[in-house]
Amino acid sequence: MEILSNGLNNLDLILIIFCCFLGSAITTSVGMGGGIVVIGTMALLLPVNAIIPIHALTQCGAGIMRAYIFRKTFLKKFFFIFILGTMLGYYLSLDFIMALTESTLKLILGIGIIILAFLPKFTINSLPNKFIFSLGTLTGFLTMFLGIMGPILGTVLNSFLKDRHLIVGTIAWCISFQNFGKAIILGSIGFDYFPWIYLIILLIFFSYLGTFIGKKLLDKSNNQLFQKILKIVILILGFKLILEAIIVN
Repeated sequence: MEILSNGLNNLDLILIIFCCFLGSAITTSVGMGGGIVVIGTMALLLPVNAIIPIHALTQCGAGIMRAYIFRKTFLKKFFFIFILGTMLGYYLSLDFIMALTESTLKLILGIGIIILAFLPKFTINSLPNKFIFSLGTLTGFLTMFLGIMGPILGTVLNSFLKDRHLIVGTIAWCISFQNFGKAIILGSIGFDYFPWIYLIILLIFFSYLGTFIGKKLLDKSNNQLFQKILKIVILILGFKLILEAIIVN
């Protein structure tokens, strides 16, 4: 068990595994929100410098499977322009990453997951290429600190599209590849994935299971009740992170 947990106690290990399973099911069935539950839980249990790298690689592994499942229902042009913008966002974020303290990162994570969970609904009649590129740049920059850009992308797509499968598929492709690039960058600037590799593989496996369950729930879930419960959980996690950041300071 030690080789899997990397110092986590059994209860914490079970909790992270369950949240990865649940988060993947939520993201697949609703389109967004699961990543917030996962990173919020990781922020409570993992060392602060490991939260975003492990979340990125885990969500990338789960997201690639989700992208494959929805390979016939995603906006291809949107995806390619979005990823180009993401690359610029990565570049702009590099000088900021190295300067963040543990308490600052927890404060950003806490405030960020609350804001992203409660983004207001709006309507968009068209998505120009410049807008898509700018969205990719903004989320590419923010993801290096928050790690959870699905709600921003989902809010935009929900305001423009009606087909749930198309929304979920486009989010899956954009966010999985965004996480892939982020995982590579964080590894190249110093994070060592090797001590965590068995845990990451385990989390990806259970995320796969959650993806299959979420796919079955996509057309059957009661989204209104689901979203209410999800937001309550996110609110609790976010405020706990903010409180921890304030106490450290």
